[in-house]
Amino acid sequence: MKKIIGLIGPISSGKSIISDYLIKKKNASYYRFSDVLADVLKRLHLEVTRENLQSLGAALRVPFGESILADALEKDVCADENEIIIIDGIRYSDEADMIKKMGGTTVYVTADERTRYERVKARGTRGEKELTYEQFQANEMKETEKNIKAVGEKADYIIENNSTLDELMSKINEIVD
Repeated sequence: MKKIIGLIGPISSGKSIISDYLIKKKNASYYRFSDVLADVLKRLHLEVTRENLQSLGAALRVPFGESILADALEKDVCADENEIIIIDGIRYSDEADMIKKMGGTTVYVTADERTRYERVKARGTRGEKELTYEQFQANEMKETEKNIKAVGEKADYIIENNSTLDELMSKINEIVD
């Protein structure tokens, strides 16, 4: 029986760390809603930045419906025969509903805003190395980010990731096992 784990959380809350851990330690498959968008951006020869991902996601939802990304990803997950499947980057209710419809579990990972900002700066991906705190806060108010907390509060589990990496891994192991 597949274990499907959907990760919800704001920017730099720890979702990628959890995903990497489960891939390495539990041989999990990995999907991320933004990968569908990144594929399109690459095909269009556009830079894969957070701003471009956000703009494309919002633009696709208007003509094709709110569940466009969930529908695309669901087909991929259904075809995956792996025992543990991680779906990262849930931002909307329809995406969380897809996880539950498939018998999966949702996990909301969060951390203090300043901690998350420092993590963004340290990793420097998606064009964010020079990001100011004010820009970080503005990103959190964009259409693609503003529903995360409300969706996360309905998750099956909530993880506060303000402590050590060992504590985070212990919490996710309890959920997966």
